[in-house]
Amino acid sequence: MAKSGQFVKPSIKTAEEKKPIRCLVIQLARLGDTLQSLMALKAAKQLYPNLELHFLVRERFSAAAKRIPWIEKIITFPTTRLLGPLFTGEKTESESFMDLAKWVSPIKAQSWDLIANWSYSESSSFLAALLPAKIKLGYSRRKDASFFCSDDWSYYVNAIIQGKIPQNIHLTDVLTTQLLTALQIHVGPPQESGNMPVTARDFFSPNQSQSIPLWQPNERIRKWIAIQLGASRHDKTWPPEYWARMAHAIMKRNSDYRFVLLGGTEDRSREKIFMKELSRLDSDTSKVLSLIDKTDFDTWAEVIGSCNWLFSGDTAAIHLASVLGTRVFNVSVGPVKLTETGPYGNGHYIISSNLTCEACNTNLSTTHTQHSCIADITPEAAYGTWLYATSEWSHRKHTSLEEHFSQLGWSGMLKSVRIFRSRIRTAPDGGGIYYEPILKRQLTFDEWGALVMDQIARSWYCGWTAPVGHGITRGIIGPDLVKHLRELHEGLNSLINICKEAGKVALSLHDLSRHIKSDKIMSVDNKIEIQKLGCTLAEIDKLIICLGDKVHPLRAFSQMTRLMLHNLSGIRLHEVAMESVASYKQIADGAIIMRDWLAYTLKSAKPVAIESSEQTTKHESVFC
Repeated sequence: MAKSGQFVKPSIKTAEEKKPIRCLVIQLARLGDTLQSLMALKAAKQLYPNLELHFLVRERFSAAAKRIPWIEKIITFPTTRLLGPLFTGEKTESESFMDLAKWVSPIKAQSWDLIANWSYSESSSFLAALLPAKIKLGYSRRKDASFFCSDDWSYYVNAIIQGKIPQNIHLTDVLTTQLLTALQIHVGPPQESGNMPVTARDFFSPNQSQSIPLWQPNERIRKWIAIQLGASRHDKTWPPEYWARMAHAIMKRNSDYRFVLLGGTEDRSREKIFMKELSRLDSDTSKVLSLIDKTDFDTWAEVIGSCNWLFSGDTAAIHLASVLGTRVFNVSVGPVKLTETGPYGNGHYIISSNLTCEACNTNLSTTHTQHSCIADITPEAAYGTWLYATSEWSHRKHTSLEEHFSQLGWSGMLKSVRIFRSRIRTAPDGGGIYYEPILKRQLTFDEWGALVMDQIARSWYCGWTAPVGHGITRGIIGPDLVKHLRELHEGLNSLINICKEAGKVALSLHDLSRHIKSDKIMSVDNKIEIQKLGCTLAEIDKLIICLGDKVHPLRAFSQMTRLMLHNLSGIRLHEVAMESVASYKQIADGAIIMRDWLAYTLKSAKPVAIESSEQTTKHESVFC
């Protein structure tokens, strides 16, 4: 993909000719990633009907992809057969690579217009490197087997998302924007308007060869809530007794609801705890249908798609419900980045802790007991939030969540939680999903940084940006945030000046080297000058990295600098130098955006009287 604003001559036939655009998508991550990829692909398919999609997926997670009628072919990667012998020591690395080369040979022989490696792992980059294509997205390898990112959004994933920098862009939106940007650059404008919804109950085609006896059609006349008891990790799992207490509250006040429990073999113990707690609370256990360890993908999707709500922690179930259009109540506990991997679509609710969890900050623990954030979300707080969400049609947001909890007599339950409602933004507002905070909370430094990173990314890669300070109001700016921003100001100015100086040095290197006929044969004076400029750039790069290490919010820029300079693709010295100029400018532009946000936030934090007084003083000084 080209840098922002750079014109690239189309390398594929234009869309008007309606020639199939043969696209291979590599997704070797987990089921949740597979489902998010399918949502992104549906959006692209609606806009480019002649997009011929081939989907390479792990055998274990292929069931979802096999139920997609608009995918041309599903290629299953036999992980156990190809990589199992390597992990067990039965085969050497060279023997395993030979097996991989044989397996990939038929895929390699095909002609691909575009390959998108959405696994975003270093191991998958080797597979992507083996397959030729006119356009590549995602991680790949050079001829010397060194790692590189094929496009701008891959830089962002590697340096920002995987670099654990706070940011607000959902992974589904990253994948969608990455693919659509490539298609617009290399193919042309889309054929369709793209107004059709991506999520739908009929997202998957039915499995005609298999009945689903565990989930009878006549049961669907009731209101059903599915509860996914387990999660992707133990420390991201809300305790089953908490789910039981929430279910008990719903049964007590909303008698028309029934519950279905979902999960795998590992959730059998959670099922027992859930049912035991319900019995202790004297609830009607006959209103609970347990399908723990009884569902394949088709049954799982059928059940979730038939329910009014899915209750779940961080697991693939929330992505499946998102795909099917089922509303999600997501209890987000543990080291989860809800803005990146939360439920996708309108009207989902997410509840998370408002307090500091040391175990989440270190991300080293995988046990419940060490995660204080799990206990911060009480069943009462969860039930009260769900009750507010399910009665939106009646109060229409005229009643605040705080007022709602006050009416329940549970105002104290809100102190330890944050609550969000998902909303798809309109195209003029930038598109993508946004998690709107329902409770009035002061903005944390990380949340402020995530808002700014969202703006910077859109400026770098989309050409669209909201106004500076979009979403920031005086009421959410607290003294702690102001203190951190004041400390950040000097570091930002230093970074901007360093990048500007680096750009001048790189431009000098370009001007000097472009007149040299050979990078290997040159005069002694030219060689000495080039070495001097190169050493200066190396020292400047160290300064940027050092600044990012010392000033935490600037890590985004130092990590992006390191990655962009590693991925320079020029062959001649003057080409590499000019790419460096563009890279330093991009970093400086991003830092300037952050500085503008900083100035706006600090100005907004001032009381109106003080701000007016300062303006008056300023005007008086002008006329004195």
